[in-house]
Amino acid sequence: MGTSCQIFVFTAIFGAIFVEAVSFENTQIVHTTEGKIEGSLAENGLYYEYLGIRYGIPVKFRAPLPPPKFSGVYKADSRDVICPQFPTHDPLAAPSDNEDCLILNVYVPSFLNTTFPVMVFLHGGDFGIGSSSSNFYGPEYLLSHGVIVVSVNYRLNIYGFLNLGIPEAPGNAGLKDIRAALRWIKENIENFNGDPDNITVFGQGSGGLAAIYLTLTDTTKGLFNRVISESGTPFTPQAFDPKPITTASQLAKSLGFNTKKVDKLLEIYTNTPINKVEEAISKQMNAKSYFLPSVEEVFEDEEAFLIDTPFNILATGTKHKCFNPVPVIIGINTVEGLTSTLDYYTITSQMDRIKNEDFSVLDQRSLIIPDDEKEEFRTIIRDTYFTNITSDEALVGGIINLNTDFSYVGPMSLFSELYTNSTDMPLYEYIFSYIGNRNLGRLLTNSSLPATANRDELYYVFELERMPLPIDENDARIITFMTMMWTNFAKFGSPTPDPSNGEWLPYPHHLEINLEPQYVAPLTPDRAYFWRHFYYKYGADIPKE
Repeated sequence: MGTSCQIFVFTAIFGAIFVEAVSFENTQIVHTTEGKIEGSLAENGLYYEYLGIRYGIPVKFRAPLPPPKFSGVYKADSRDVICPQFPTHDPLAAPSDNEDCLILNVYVPSFLNTTFPVMVFLHGGDFGIGSSSSNFYGPEYLLSHGVIVVSVNYRLNIYGFLNLGIPEAPGNAGLKDIRAALRWIKENIENFNGDPDNITVFGQGSGGLAAIYLTLTDTTKGLFNRVISESGTPFTPQAFDPKPITTASQLAKSLGFNTKKVDKLLEIYTNTPINKVEEAISKQMNAKSYFLPSVEEVFEDEEAFLIDTPFNILATGTKHKCFNPVPVIIGINTVEGLTSTLDYYTITSQMDRIKNEDFSVLDQRSLIIPDDEKEEFRTIIRDTYFTNITSDEALVGGIINLNTDFSYVGPMSLFSELYTNSTDMPLYEYIFSYIGNRNLGRLLTNSSLPATANRDELYYVFELERMPLPIDENDARIITFMTMMWTNFAKFGSPTPDPSNGEWLPYPHHLEINLEPQYVAPLTPDRAYFWRHFYYKYGADIPKE
């Protein structure tokens, strides 16, 4: 990356992270539209937590219903509610077959008596795994800046994204869950001292992408004011399914059914036990992102979420009735694809097939390539990323670079350009390059490369309570910087509301986040344009003449 003058100076190291605790009541009761909820003071005394609040009742494969009213006081202390997902080695996930999982967690600072901006967090996991639990996302660093944090569960994989093009399975139930959660927050957050007119939705990976999807539907207008997406963007193979019925029928084969009839598929997925369906998903290539958002048919008794492709909406801009733009922060790590090595089944299958010169494994779900052009595409990809297939190290390196370019660098470059061309709303773009003790992606991959991986920025915003990470003075400086920028954006609509302390300028500037933040050149623009050539030619959600 290129360099330029340093534009920020760290004046606070630990001050913004730790607030002196004083004595507070151990519990607080809040009125909601459904009834009274009791929260409790966190062990550190810095905030009250209201855990496991139901915001909706799931209807299989469809939009949720409102939660029921209740009498008495609900003790909001359910820390481990997790939506259905398969077992995985991912430290930010846990297996579950609990469909009644539509809950949110509210964290309110205890040290101020004021009205707070609200930050709604959507977890990552490629729409296939993950949870909002504070075991994975401890909110204290953000709360120390005087904001409310809300984390949301939403349905995943087949239970969140089965689309059979029929009223019983219209698609995008997981995105409709998020919409329902935002409506609950809009209606209730004032009772927690939150500002219902100042709501920022932020997320990592598919959570960041879900936040962007909120700008691509007119059904969420007025529910949020800003978006932050860490490593999440449209146009990737993990973002959108152009052929959802084909996806459903392919999985059915793993369950012993060979059919493309939607009524039969609905019957299969309605009646097969959750753990059996999840086991079948876990055995697929790229299992976490097997079921994804897709374009819906419009049905009379279901409020559709996505009725056009992301590309069409963004390319049309404010002329498109679905476009709902807000200010955005979006960013990337330097070699996001490093963590693709963690999907052992997928990467070993890819390596075995490439060694046997079966390059069909390089096909991208985000590209629809005519049969008579597939060989040419595979040859170009092979010659670009896999000139050496004699060693496992070279093979893995090629897969990492391919995934970095096709799932992150290229798509983010195109999204930023389309979004800023389509609206006057500011977009702030960052490249996270700091390497410290809390870079989860590097820790999981045991990487020694001088590069940042997917999820490396995450624990400079959150605490990982399940697996506490060390922190030194430099880490604390990055935590201060990240959480200050994020919460400034949530409060004021700009990460640097007082430019005299340094200014983060919007796109086309790119801010490198490191100990000396500075503007830099875009990340590997040549590879971004390489990807863009294929996307404009074959993109799955680009209209074909």
